[in-house]
Amino acid sequence: MARIHGAASATETVSGNINFYTMYIKDLDITHTGDILDQSQQNLDDIVNIVSLVAQPVIMNNPLAVTLNTIAPTLTGPGFVFKFAVEHADVFERNSDNVAILKELIHGITINLVDLDSSNVEFVMSDIL
Repeated sequence: MARIHGAASATETVSGNINFYTMYIKDLDITHTGDILDQSQQNLDDIVNIVSLVAQPVIMNNPLAVTLNTIAPTLTGPGFVFKFAVEHADVFERNSDNVAILKELIHGITINLVDLDSSNVEFVMSDIL
């Protein structure tokens, strides 16, 4: 396993209660490019920063460009799927809705002139990857 800035090694362990979350998003390009000057990378960084206000993701994938039909709860058309995990059980839960706080964090935010709300962002939580 290659080290990047000494931040990871084969001996890293993740412990605790891990919950996995999937974000379905349309109308906003969150392509991972690794270039901090690229607008889509900045959009992704903004999403991660917002999620991190409550819990730091310990596992994340690079967002995948997909057609959301049949994979998102209700969204359709082109968009992205972004998965992440946090080590704090039920940290985004409120009133029996396990993604309520994620929705509160994201809905109402504008990133790169795109207003995020329930019409273009959905979340799903699961206990397994």
